[in-house]
Amino acid sequence: MHDHENTFNQNTDHDSIKLSSQESDIRVFSGLQNESIQHDEDLLEILDLSVEQLTHYLEEYILDNPFVDLQYSDPEQISSLEKLKNQELEIEQIRTPQSLESYLFEQILLYRQTPIRDAMVALVGFLDDRGYLPYTTKELAEKLNVPEIIVLDARTLITQLEPAGVGAYDLRETMMLQTERDNYAPNVAYYLLETYFDELNNEDYTEIMKQTDLTQEEIMESVNYYHMLRSNPASLFNQTAKINVIPDVTVRHVNQESITITYNRHFYPKVRFNQDYYKEMVDRNEPALMDYLTEQQEKYTHLANNLRRREELIKLIAKCLVHCQVDFFAEKTDYPKSLSIATLSEKTRLSPAIVYRIITNKNLEFSGHIYALSDFINMSTTKGRTGLTIGTVKQRVMDIDRSMPGLTDAEIVQELEKEKITISEAIVANYRRHAK
Repeated sequence: MHDHENTFNQNTDHDSIKLSSQESDIRVFSGLQNESIQHDEDLLEILDLSVEQLTHYLEEYILDNPFVDLQYSDPEQISSLEKLKNQELEIEQIRTPQSLESYLFEQILLYRQTPIRDAMVALVGFLDDRGYLPYTTKELAEKLNVPEIIVLDARTLITQLEPAGVGAYDLRETMMLQTERDNYAPNVAYYLLETYFDELNNEDYTEIMKQTDLTQEEIMESVNYYHMLRSNPASLFNQTAKINVIPDVTVRHVNQESITITYNRHFYPKVRFNQDYYKEMVDRNEPALMDYLTEQQEKYTHLANNLRRREELIKLIAKCLVHCQVDFFAEKTDYPKSLSIATLSEKTRLSPAIVYRIITNKNLEFSGHIYALSDFINMSTTKGRTGLTIGTVKQRVMDIDRSMPGLTDAEIVQELEKEKITISEAIVANYRRHAK
């Protein structure tokens, strides 16, 4: 039996990363490369869990491993978080809570004002809860009462927006869209989805090998990659309404030279290998028992390693995000600048699908506020072809609301159309609701 660390997260001290405002390089931690992540289904399963969800996951895990104990987070620390709420310090997102529809509108606003752009805005209203557009071009043209060619172009442009996979007709297309935009995808991953989706779905890899020159190893590399993709590309933004208030990381503006990022390990449950009970079983020296003991020890080691990797990945993304938004965290600006998942992917050298998972259900505390990491993914400060930013559009909505009280959302949309600003009623309602 080999020795190993008996307790993961035993140290309750914060793990701090200092980030100079001049730092320009974000490096992937050793052992966190894309291939090692996509081949580990257990790691992928815990990567996008919140603190509460991870706790439930570990509670289920220890039922199957009698040698693993679960230590819950420090009640005093949770109590201090409750005091933060009771002091009526404002706990909110950075601005109007991000939604899929508002994020898409931010990106659509960058396009030149044309009938195609107007159709893009209208089509967003037909996305389902997954972010799919499950209608034919003809059906959508009839719904919008515009030519099919306009709808076709608008639909194509929507599928090029973030998050990757949005606007897809079905599961196959959303996976293809995500794969097409991922520089880290296996070379044949897109081709297999396009040509052999049914065989992949039925796990008929032998048939694929018969019809291609691909080896089983090449096919399985793509299959492992598919596990990272999201069947629900809208999920990153659907979490907004149910955001929990436990921050995974805390950011502090120390001085002009330093911003400190702290991973809040003390809010997380800790897993411990019960070495005494394990040794007691080993001392029985029963051959039939030894394989079971070895298996449980290895399962614990794998879990502990994955919890460490999850922590390192969250810290990596937090560090990159703070670096990209350094002016906001250095309190030089009131709002973060535009930032995309693609940019985070490029800077961290991680697949967009992995970045997406890490951001999901994670929160950040800064200056008495708790934010969802997804709220830093935005295009709100980028000017569109008409010179407008999302901030400008929001302000116009508020101005009209104040100057013409009693207008419905639809009537405000009509007022904006007079200024050649195309926006949906749902977005107007969202802006008005969170301005109060």
